Amino acid sequence: MALCCGAALLAGCGSDDGGAEQGSRPHPPLKGSPAVGKAAERPDPGDFNGDGYDDYAAVLDADGLHDDRGRATLTVVYGSKKGLLTGSADRLRGRSDDELFAALHRADLDGDGFTDLIGSRMESDDWQTFVMHGGPRGLSGPRPLQLSPATRVLAVGDFDGDGAADLIDGGRGGSGDITAMEPKQDPAAVLLGPFTRDGSPSRSIPLDLGQHGFISPRTAVTGDVDGDRRTDALLFYDFDVEQDDTAPEDLTSIAYLRGDRTKGLVPGPAVRPDLYESMATADGVRGGTIADVDGDGISDVVASGVDDDGYAGGAESPGQVTVIHGSRNGLGRGRPATRLQLPSRASSLWGSGPQVGDVTGDERPDLLVGDADPRGRIGGQLTLLPGGDEGPRIADRQTVDPTAEGLPSRTGRPDRWSGFDANAMLDLNGDGRQDVVVYADKWEPREHERGSGRRSKERMSAFLAFRGTADGLDPAQVQYFTSEDVSGGPTLE
Repeated sequence: MALCCGAALLAGCGSDDGGAEQGSRPHPPLKGSPAVGKAAERPDPGDFNGDGYDDYAAVLDADGLHDDRGRATLTVVYGSKKGLLTGSADRLRGRSDDELFAALHRADLDGDGFTDLIGSRMESDDWQTFVMHGGPRGLSGPRPLQLSPATRVLAVGDFDGDGAADLIDGGRGGSGDITAMEPKQDPAAVLLGPFTRDGSPSRSIPLDLGQHGFISPRTAVTGDVDGDRRTDALLFYDFDVEQDDTAPEDLTSIAYLRGDRTKGLVPGPAVRPDLYESMATADGVRGGTIADVDGDGISDVVASGVDDDGYAGGAESPGQVTVIHGSRNGLGRGRPATRLQLPSRASSLWGSGPQVGDVTGDERPDLLVGDADPRGRIGGQLTLLPGGDEGPRIADRQTVDPTAEGLPSRTGRPDRWSGFDANAMLDLNGDGRQDVVVYADKWEPREHERGSGRRSKERMSAFLAFRGTADGLDPAQVQYFTSEDVSGGPTLE
């Protein structure tokens, strides 16, 4: 098995032509209807139908199919005792080849005890934010939220602490936004729930997030970092002001907002210098996530960045993860920050995309991080840091990459240069352990019909759902599927 602990390296190896070791043949797509679920007072955010199995949702394309099946498609694959029901997926297809779907969010918007899916779809200047309501048999078709057409949902949380889900509308545009069609800026707001069934919030309170009209936040992460039972938020901005004389002097790349019982969100304390430093890279702030990493019941900031100490002279700074611990006295006002770094020199991208969950089933949170440019002849790598009494344990880390022995492949020759990105951590089979869905963008070769009888070879992407086990991620227990496996006619309208 090509999982490794401690300082051991992955044993997987492959030939020089890009093929990894012989893997197992994937099983056919798993068919069946999801179990009929029931409402819960606090529904699991991963489970749309309340049946005890988390469900996978993503925007997919048909991986090179050149008919209308190649349109962007919001695809929902329900969990079951055996894993994802890949042969019975639900699909919401783009209305045209040009329509795009924005980031997806999960929350019980209307308070009926089922988790809903919130998303946006855009074609040209037509932008619509919608909700797909959860229910005992799965998600409904999309229903527009009764919001401004300029609404851009950045994150969900319970910002006022009343038990109902709220949304952050980050606004859009600004004079310094080079992607904006025009320099005007649409304002931001916190949209307080519960939402009515027709998609109207209980209240909408304006937020000043636009930095004097210059730039709107790009992304946000949320969690309760001070233990007051109200969700807080970190906002991240992306800008280039080298040749822009109009940029405000107090421009910031990170903003910290605290949950507030009356106003939903209010400006928090000034962003700590160590928070900036923990996320800073040569290309700007990398970001991170908010989750309870040390198991004390209060969320922490898990920051992804690089270590610049001692790497002068043009050498690449190694990636690192910094945990800034939450406390009842405020973020970073309790125990000192924890810095996690590989003992051997890592690439600058090690620690990207952190995700937190109990993969091993020991009721302690584990930390999963990625590396899109690892050292060695591979295209990507994941590192699992098991949880301990004080938090993630770097010494007991476990790594997996495309060369791991036993990974499924239709051709038996997965490409070692394929990307290897964890894009979801969910309990897909209801065993109490978090599973990890990995997207491999160039997993294996296939022939493609190009018309007039001509055929060409290309690389096909795949999804690999690693089952969580007491020992971590096991390449011998992986469910394989492709975009084609879950494609078909629309089922959600």
